Amino acid sequence: MKHISIFILCISPYLILPNPQANDWKLKKTSDGIEVFTRSSELSDLDEFKGIGNINAPLEQIIKVFQNADQMSYWSPNCEESRLMERQGNVQIHYTISGAPFPIQDRDAFTQFKYIPQDNGMKIEISAIPQYGPENEDYVRIQYATGFWMLEKISENKTKVTYQLQADPGGSIPGWLANTGSVDTPLNTIKSLREYLK
Repeated sequence: MKHISIFILCISPYLILPNPQANDWKLKKTSDGIEVFTRSSELSDLDEFKGIGNINAPLEQIIKVFQNADQMSYWSPNCEESRLMERQGNVQIHYTISGAPFPIQDRDAFTQFKYIPQDNGMKIEISAIPQYGPENEDYVRIQYATGFWMLEKISENKTKVTYQLQADPGGSIPGWLANTGSVDTPLNTIKSLREYLK
């Protein structure tokens, strides 16, 4: 079932739009110390998700991993290609391609990553910018994704991470099927990031 999460891309690296009508968060799964919550969205058929867990690595090291766009395919599930398109101050723009099992078409995305220092960590706001570059007929362009990673220092070698995302994969993926990825994606992404940082 891990491939169902392809629509999330590697955006693993995300600012959630205010939604006062949204349901409360519901705990869907706990595994290896990672908690995954979901809630319905008025802006997409896909449930919004939030994954929370700890990583045994310094805050600064994790930030460098996110900033290295060309290496994202090594730790973000289903990410086949990722490259840095632009960097200006605290903002980076990445281009990513995510693989999908047949017959679902692969997805691509241009995504903005904005780094905002916090008192005890770093918030990385993420938003899709579909008009940044021309579309490729080989891929379905992600039109909407918004969310964040929150990285909070616990100690010199331990960091709390929160990965929250609301997105619409586009194309012909049924909402009920895509929502399986709303649980698998944050769980597998945080696990993969842990492994990469060992």
